[in-house]
Amino acid sequence: MGRVACRERTSVEEGTTVHGGFDRDMGDTATRTTPIPPQGLSAPPGHHDDMAVARELYRPSSGGHRWIGLGMAVLAVLGGTAVAVLADGSDAAEADDATGMVSALTPSTRTRTTEQPVISAPAVVPGYRAVVAPDSDAAYDVPADWTIAPPDRSGGFGKPPNTIGGKGYASEGKDYCPGSTRTVAFLTGSPTTDTTAAALEVGARAARIAYLADPTPTAPEPLHSLDGTQHGTFAETRGLIRDPAPGCAPTFSIYTFATPADTGSLVMVIAADTGVPKAVDPDTAKRIFTSIRPYKP
Repeated sequence: MGRVACRERTSVEEGTTVHGGFDRDMGDTATRTTPIPPQGLSAPPGHHDDMAVARELYRPSSGGHRWIGLGMAVLAVLGGTAVAVLADGSDAAEADDATGMVSALTPSTRTRTTEQPVISAPAVVPGYRAVVAPDSDAAYDVPADWTIAPPDRSGGFGKPPNTIGGKGYASEGKDYCPGSTRTVAFLTGSPTTDTTAAALEVGARAARIAYLADPTPTAPEPLHSLDGTQHGTFAETRGLIRDPAPGCAPTFSIYTFATPADTGSLVMVIAADTGVPKAVDPDTAKRIFTSIRPYKP
C-alpha cells in the first residue's frame, strides 16, 4: 500500500537481504532493511504478546475464543511503511513464505506446500463473497473483486515482537500503484473486554505498526451484525502516509469492529489506503463488518 517498489529490504529470516515488493502470488513479500522500532501501545501486565491475542479468534457460535495455530511468515512493506504478515500456520522456520522474493517481476522459485482451497459459502451481502475462517467458526463478506486467502492462511502486520494479525484474510487492489496493495482485512482478538477500548486500541496499534504513523481516531459508534448476534463498537483511525510513491495513497484508515467474547473481544480489522480511487470508505467498512456471522461447514 503506497510503498516504493524495489528498495532493499530484509526478510523475516535474520540477515537475509532481498530486493523488491510483492511477488506474483499472494504472500510472497519482503520487508524493510531498517528494523521497525517498537510501535503501538504498551503490552498489558504479564508481557502480553499481541500475536498470541491474534491466535485467540472468536467463535460466534459459542460466544467465545479458541486458540488456533498462527505461524509467523514473511513481512511486506505496504502504505510506504506498512509491514504485512502472511502465514500458513507453520512454524516460522518452515513458514511458506519465510524467504522468497527477489523482485516484484521475478516469481518465487520455492516449492509451496499444499494449502486448503478457498471455501465457498453463501454471502449475506448482495454482490459480495464470503470469507471463511473455519478455525474460529466465523465468516464475513467482502466485495466480489477482493482476493480471499485460503482458510489455513493468516495475515496481518508487523515484525516480531510488534505484530498484529489473524485469520480470515482478504485483500484488494494489489499493484494499484507499484508493488502495493490498497486494502487488507482479517479477524483478530484483544484481551480488552470493553469493545470501545478494544476497537480504538487495535486501530491505533495497527496504524502504528502498519504505517509507522501517529494516528487520529474518530468518534467510535455502536454497530450490530446483520444477523443480530454481534453487538459492538465501530471505530476509524486515520493518518497520513509518509512520502508516498507516485500514484500511491497519501492517507490511510484503519477500520475496526470489536464485539464481546468470553476472553476479551473479537476485533475485525480493515487496513485501507485512502485518497485514491476505489478506497474503502466508512460505509463500505461497516457493510463488511456487519456481515460477521457463525460458520458451520
